Amino acid sequence: MTVAARADSPLMEIDLDRLAGNWQTVRDRYTGAALGAVVKCNAYGLGLEPVVATLSHRGCRQYWTLGYDEACRVRALAPAAEVFVLTGLRGASARDCRTQRLIPVLNDLDEIAQARRAGALTVAIALDTGLGRLGLRPEAVARLAKQGLAPLRVRAWITQPASFSAPEGADGQNLHDRFLDLIAPLPRAARSLAISASVFTCPEHHLDMARVGSALYGVDTSPSLDLPLLPVASLRAPVLQVADLPAGAGIGYDRQFRCPGPMRVATLGIGYAHGLPYALMSRGAVYFGPYRAPVVGGVSMGLIGVDVTGLPVDLAIPGQWAEIFGEHQRLETLAALAGLPANAMLIATATGCGRRYHAARPDQPFASRLSESLP
Repeated sequence: MTVAARADSPLMEIDLDRLAGNWQTVRDRYTGAALGAVVKCNAYGLGLEPVVATLSHRGCRQYWTLGYDEACRVRALAPAAEVFVLTGLRGASARDCRTQRLIPVLNDLDEIAQARRAGALTVAIALDTGLGRLGLRPEAVARLAKQGLAPLRVRAWITQPASFSAPEGADGQNLHDRFLDLIAPLPRAARSLAISASVFTCPEHHLDMARVGSALYGVDTSPSLDLPLLPVASLRAPVLQVADLPAGAGIGYDRQFRCPGPMRVATLGIGYAHGLPYALMSRGAVYFGPYRAPVVGGVSMGLIGVDVTGLPVDLAIPGQWAEIFGEHQRLETLAALAGLPANAMLIATATGCGRRYHAARPDQPFASRLSESLP
């Protein structure tokens, strides 16, 4: 596919129809009452505004953000939605949250006391059931049950499984029962345990409220299953130059790679400044259509070299584009070679590269004819 974009920089293409399709797939599998979209960190780098607009158009009425500023952006985009702030009151006061109609997720007793002093406020409260990060530990939950929560209104009790790909974990403990036992002495509120993988692998985790992120963006969180989800993002980089190099020629700083024989090498306009991991030095490959082109040499700030020896000459010439991940190579495959979670590579490249949005219907928010975003 020919891409009308700057020919010197990589481009991420984001399919909003696939995003909407993944949302519907998750909705069809989820049996609880409220399904929410995790749009933290600028919707995993894909762009908060187009993602929220698309999901709202398909009926999403609950969003989970990381911080206050991000939550305010979602509030402006989705005036009627419930908007949760995972970092609680650390970036804003209770009054700010009340004014913006945001629901802070409170993570410790001091924060709960701060919220109570501010008067009536709708909140969620996080419990630590094994991840060891934010949330109340069991001893703090016991103290909270004795202290009470008035005048706060608790919208939900939430916890985060210790593994995003295997929510029940490898320790054999029943997270579902542990979570329910922990909140048993607390006031009744919605129970939120399910994340992306839980929707497909742990029906007992569905309960009242789910928070899904990776599944919406087509990132595979359950490698053992064949999930009916489609990748939303693909990444391409332009060919800047092609050179025929003799045997023994060095490629990259300090001759990070030496040609074992005569080679034809294409230089692509993408590097670690665009989020491509440095760990891919002489590892992995890109694709020109169905043809694989191994990475040779290091990943520099804005360039990589790939071996196009033997490829059809018209495929790898200046002005053509190489697929970094997409139709012929999954994001998960390349991320694993770099030793990264797929979401880490997705966010890094989405943040570092230009973005173009595609939608089949002209009236779809942020259709491709209206939206090219460059960093």
